[in-house]
Amino acid sequence: MFRKWQFALTFTFVLLGILLSFQFRTQQALLNDLSSQSTETLTAMAKNLNQKHYQLIREVWDLRTQQKRLESSVSEEKTLAETMQIEIDKLNIANGLSPVEGPGIILIIPENNSDAFFYQNMIDIINELWNAGAEAVAVNGIRVTNHTSILPADEFSGILVNGTKITYPYEVSAIGEPSTLNNGISIPQGIVENLRNFYKIPLEIKQVERMELPAAKPINFKYAKPVKE
Repeated sequence: MFRKWQFALTFTFVLLGILLSFQFRTQQALLNDLSSQSTETLTAMAKNLNQKHYQLIREVWDLRTQQKRLESSVSEEKTLAETMQIEIDKLNIANGLSPVEGPGIILIIPENNSDAFFYQNMIDIINELWNAGAEAVAVNGIRVTNHTSILPADEFSGILVNGTKITYPYEVSAIGEPSTLNNGISIPQGIVENLRNFYKIPLEIKQVERMELPAAKPINFKYAKPVKE
């Protein structure tokens, strides 16, 4: 759109330049023959030239005004497009549709002899991370979203994340403010403290300046559709 109106304005200004040049040459020819013209004729010619002159000035002014309006419109559209892209990026991050990077923590659950770490413990850890302000979470490299399922792999041990069995060591990665996430997951009588104190599971928490989390697998909606108003 910007190129089209810019080209149109450029062409119009060139055309006006040609017209002004032609008018100047015409006036020069008339001035060479002024001595043969009557006073009434000269007065009429001057009046006519003045009218054309002011008309051209008005046209140039109108074109400049239109140019400013178009530039303002393009600027507004650009700002709107940038705002929409920011919102789309936020939605993609929230839904796990985009890979993300940033600071955060990594919680490591090593293999242990107590066999006391179950899928429900993983769900509790993830929920406490969300409550602590995590902006993105992954378990053993699998992005966690509101569509993620976490289930027992069998009757005794193992965890399924979105149908994929994960094995020790379990690693829960969360992007957010590292110290805030660390304090939030380590609250007294919280899931981490209980696993450490009661089940003797040596959980480790690392604060990192940068990590990358992958995108989640997209959901193919076959039956759900937006309601038409």
